[in-house]
Amino acid sequence: MTEYILVSVDPSAVKMPLIVSILDSILAVVRNFHGVLWDDGRNNRGYETVDKRSEMNSVHFQPQNKRRKVQVSLRINSGCVDKIRGWLKDDEITAIGIYGMGGIGKTTLAKELHTRLTSSSADRHAIAWVSVELDFTVYQLQQKIAGAFGLDLEGDKDENRRATMLYAFLSRCDKCTLFLDDLWGEFRREDVGIPKKCKLIVTSRLVDVCRMLHCQKVIKVESLSEEETWQLLHHSIGGYSVLDSKQLSYVRKLVYKECAGLPLAVTGLANSMERVVHASQWSQVLETMDPFTMGPAQMENVLSQLKLSYDRLYNIKLQHCFLYTALYPKGYAINKEELIRLWIGERLIDDVLSLQAQYDLGHSIINKLLNSCLLEACQHKGSIKMHGLVRRMALSVSRDRFMVKAGVPSGLEFCGNFHAVSLINSSISLIPLSTSLNCTNLSTLLLQHNPFEVIPESFFSNMRGLRVLSLSDTCIIRLPSSFSALQELQVLDLSCCQKLQQVPLLSKLHKLEFLDLSRTAIEQFPSSLEMLKRLKELNLSSIPEPNYLPKGILPVLSRLKRLSCHVKGIIQELQNLTSLEILDATFGNLFDLSSYVRSLHWSTLECFHLQVGRQLSIRPKRSYNRAVSLHGCTLSGRGQEQIVLPYDIQELYLENCSGFHSLSDIVNPNHACGYIKQAEIFSSLEICTISRCHDVEKLLFPGWMPNLECLVYLEVEECAQLSELIVDDVEDCCYYEGKRAVVKFPQLKQLVLTSLPELKNIYKGQLVCSSLESLTVMDCPNLKRLPFSCTDDFKEVVPALEWIEGQQTWWDLLKLDDIKSKALLKPSFRCRSSMDV
Repeated sequence: MTEYILVSVDPSAVKMPLIVSILDSILAVVRNFHGVLWDDGRNNRGYETVDKRSEMNSVHFQPQNKRRKVQVSLRINSGCVDKIRGWLKDDEITAIGIYGMGGIGKTTLAKELHTRLTSSSADRHAIAWVSVELDFTVYQLQQKIAGAFGLDLEGDKDENRRATMLYAFLSRCDKCTLFLDDLWGEFRREDVGIPKKCKLIVTSRLVDVCRMLHCQKVIKVESLSEEETWQLLHHSIGGYSVLDSKQLSYVRKLVYKECAGLPLAVTGLANSMERVVHASQWSQVLETMDPFTMGPAQMENVLSQLKLSYDRLYNIKLQHCFLYTALYPKGYAINKEELIRLWIGERLIDDVLSLQAQYDLGHSIINKLLNSCLLEACQHKGSIKMHGLVRRMALSVSRDRFMVKAGVPSGLEFCGNFHAVSLINSSISLIPLSTSLNCTNLSTLLLQHNPFEVIPESFFSNMRGLRVLSLSDTCIIRLPSSFSALQELQVLDLSCCQKLQQVPLLSKLHKLEFLDLSRTAIEQFPSSLEMLKRLKELNLSSIPEPNYLPKGILPVLSRLKRLSCHVKGIIQELQNLTSLEILDATFGNLFDLSSYVRSLHWSTLECFHLQVGRQLSIRPKRSYNRAVSLHGCTLSGRGQEQIVLPYDIQELYLENCSGFHSLSDIVNPNHACGYIKQAEIFSSLEICTISRCHDVEKLLFPGWMPNLECLVYLEVEECAQLSELIVDDVEDCCYYEGKRAVVKFPQLKQLVLTSLPELKNIYKGQLVCSSLESLTVMDCPNLKRLPFSCTDDFKEVVPALEWIEGQQTWWDLLKLDDIKSKALLKPSFRCRSSMDV
């Protein structure tokens, strides 16, 4: 299994006192920074050639002169270099990938590794460095590798014979390590002539390249922190020893804001500041701050390096999708679905009929941009972000088509032939009544997160080509009369407009496909909704105290693919909506939910989220799954409280529910016959969260385990009576291994147990979790044993375990079956305070 880690530096290790000379302090830290090497680029010598007669001797080659200059003073994480060297000792690991965005320090990391290997390797170890051409061919790659190793291919032009010669040469070396720097495409080892015993170290901007070359281990190089950025700049140019602590803090923030943690930009900024070297000049520097902005030449170099990744995207639509992502503010967490809807509205995803397929394609595009390091992942999996300088590059490419002041305080004033205008979060509190903008080519207008209340009546009069409009999270009270002029509009987002109580007639918006009215103050559903014949997605969720959705509307919306709403009085119409693919429905009670489930309409959907209760704090963890959420329900299984569940749900959330003592109690015996049949209702369950269900005493029975083989995530919190997670029932136990009862959770990756005062056992026997990566135990004072303590086959019980999280007092009192088991678990323990929960 490929392992991915992130290059990082412990920020606590780089703090330094400011009362001493800043210059001396930083240089000292640079020299002793956690074993970090700062490469000034002066050792970038050419490779050494080796005569064929001495080819079996120790062969070490320095990196070649590159076609692009290696940035000076880039950060190296010594720990990661040591980790890679450890991987290289494993005979099963034949390829290692180092990836990240342009200018982030991949080459410098690889160069440090190369230096360490050449200085410590024994005889008969061939090590070479090759800088790969942007559009390389197999022939060119063979030529470069042969040159790096000092092999003469004797002018042979046949690729197969050349591959045979290379293979024979490299196979005669006891050990062989080949660095391939700045790789943009894939190749097959056998085509080039690289034997499997030759280990590859690959640097690339594209994680897909690492995957296609079957890299078993992959490291992503991340941006520098503010402290690291400051150290790199200081090392590059120095001269800040005259600054006091207040000035220093201010200047550091300016530098970090300008460079966004990109080493390439830091060195570019240093080049711009070379003239500022004397202390006498700093008074002027602090007045203007001009030196803390890169000069045009340096910025052009940075952006051109980053633009290579954009140029290498495989088609025009993918490039346009990337550019539209730059409409969001710097550092903004961009909701994936919102972005995909923008792409759909701009007709960048228009060659598939199914709405589900459109979203799937949108997520594939996002993954492609993530894998190309043009986008970055957020902590919340539903969002992504864009690096500040990558965004700057994107806006420079689209400057003639986009007007973007997102995140920058501004007025609503723009003109020209722009295709997209973004003023997100720009503190626009007032739009002058006379405002009427002539923007006939405008297709996207993003005004969300602004406090204005009134939009002038003529505002939209000259925007007849508008296709995407977002007024989300504004304070608008109503929409202007010119709104009806937007006859090309396809996407309208009015979500979170908490002062909006009604919308005008929508009958003229014939092309509208996406309408979001969630979390507004609307009490009555829009009139003329039935006129929107092309409507594909309608979100009416979270509208407070909704009235009935008028009967007769849903049957008319024959193209509706996705619906989010409170289901009240329209269950029959909902059952007959054959076009629907995605449903997010809130039912008033368990009886209505069960009536809908019995109709089997849900089985025709791609995915669904069926819920009871309007104040759910738990939402599905994954998009496009089949989920059920119950809040504040009594699950006694009798009369009106009986519940019928879909038999293939993937996510189950129970919050503040009562009347059941175990998970099996909530399964209606009328829905399935026999004990095991009932358990099969959860045979597709992947995520299960039980929260504040105080009647639960014992959650699971061993007889259910074979039907929970898909479970990946299990969380139980604040269940006051829970004493045992899995009941030790000998008669129902799946099987025995020796005298120890064994239960298996083959897919479980995360187990979270929080605030369970009566919990005494997870399971009295042995729990085999071959995929378990993390275990969190917080405020479970009576849990004294873990069911993984089996010394003889410990690695088979929890082979993937990365960490156990809990309070130190809990860990100290933890008793396992033997001392050795606890010793094996100790390196994985992470201390966590209750205050962090």
